[in-house]
Amino acid sequence: MNTAWQLWLQLFRRVPVLVVLGNVLRLAALYFAVQWLRGEPRLAPLTAWLFGMASWVWHIGQGFNLRSICIPESFLLPQFRRRLLEYGAIDIAIWVLLPLLFVFILKLPYTLLIASILPLVPAFGLLMGSNPRASVFIWPVFIVLGWAPRFFVELTDDALHSPLTPLLILALTALLLRFSLAPLLRIEDREADTSPLESTGLNRGSTRHAPGEPQRLGRLGKRLNALYDWTSQRAMNRALAGYSRRPDLAHRMLLVRRLLLPHDNPEAIALRIILVAVIVSFYFLAMLHRQRVEPAVIGAYTIMLSLSRFPQLNIGMALMRPNMADLYLTLAPETRAEYQKTISDALLILVPISMLTALTYTALGAVLVHAADPWHMLFVALIVSAAASLAALSLHLIGPESRTGRSIANLVILFGVMAVYWGGYWLVGATGYLIGGGVLAVVTLGFALTVWFAAQREYQQRAPRFDAPIG
Repeated sequence: MNTAWQLWLQLFRRVPVLVVLGNVLRLAALYFAVQWLRGEPRLAPLTAWLFGMASWVWHIGQGFNLRSICIPESFLLPQFRRRLLEYGAIDIAIWVLLPLLFVFILKLPYTLLIASILPLVPAFGLLMGSNPRASVFIWPVFIVLGWAPRFFVELTDDALHSPLTPLLILALTALLLRFSLAPLLRIEDREADTSPLESTGLNRGSTRHAPGEPQRLGRLGKRLNALYDWTSQRAMNRALAGYSRRPDLAHRMLLVRRLLLPHDNPEAIALRIILVAVIVSFYFLAMLHRQRVEPAVIGAYTIMLSLSRFPQLNIGMALMRPNMADLYLTLAPETRAEYQKTISDALLILVPISMLTALTYTALGAVLVHAADPWHMLFVALIVSAAASLAALSLHLIGPESRTGRSIANLVILFGVMAVYWGGYWLVGATGYLIGGGVLAVVTLGFALTVWFAAQREYQQRAPRFDAPIG
């Protein structure tokens, strides 16, 4: 029992929001169940829905927790698998067997169907928590059913009266548990670590997990990773060849950029944009083909998407400190300020990359929603993304290193950028491109350049750090 208690504590420490939300939903389901038993039959569907949501949310947290616990080193602990089995048995007793007991006592209709659905909901949650890529395969099912709601209603009605439905649901539950638990119990060697400043988006959340946790990428993810690595190796070889031919400052800076930002070469940027474009196009064609979308919202979202890279810069630079000592010795700067300026100048390339990303996605969104005035969107996105990217780079270059501080800084940037974007969009629409765009550019770019020069001066005054971050 002590092991189960420790695992519950780990669950609360890792995903406190999901734990609190799951228990709140469960208490709400209990309250409405009492009202239902006291003579309110119309509350039965609400009770079932609340309990199902509570079980789903709780087991998403359980999957996320197990993903961080089931690392190769954990299997060296005595009777680790047995303790996990006991923990699972307690969880099944609480979320499946206990509600099932009430179902039999109350003699509810569709008892076998309810008994088969009770373990299905936790299996869905466990799969989505332990394997986030599962959403890619789960949501298309609901999208297809959304295209044919009448067929879905008829299918549900036939399933309620079919004796084979509970068996089919139990088989689906077993399949989901197999997909979620088998990778967790498999002991694998760790793959080579990627750069903390990689920008493929495939391992963006890996720094939030426990040290030693395998990446657990699927076949597609591994192939995409290999493709990104191939592009970075090609870009590095070109940079080395260029520096060999002409060892000047420009080629030296290019080498530093290829080292610090391996996946920000032209081929990798194009690959990243194409992948996102394919996903976004599928989403629009599948989900929004019957809805009207305000074009201005597209521009706001694309700017937020382009800025999502900069919080990773703060985390990645801290993780790379021990490796930066080799770069310092290789560059052999005359002063520490010279080394710091080299790093900040190398990272400045992220600003035009962020602008290119925002403009490309904005143009794609304008085409997909058939925007009446796409130039308005692109004009405002160009100015705001330039200023926002420069300001975000400045803040995260010298910003706080704690998780709370980073979150606060990121929220300040996002809310500020959204306020500037909507204000600028209205200003350009009301006063025209020349006056409105001029005022917007002077205010935003003036502020961003001031912040950048101040941040760069502060960064150059700091001593280089090569110690590994604590925790």
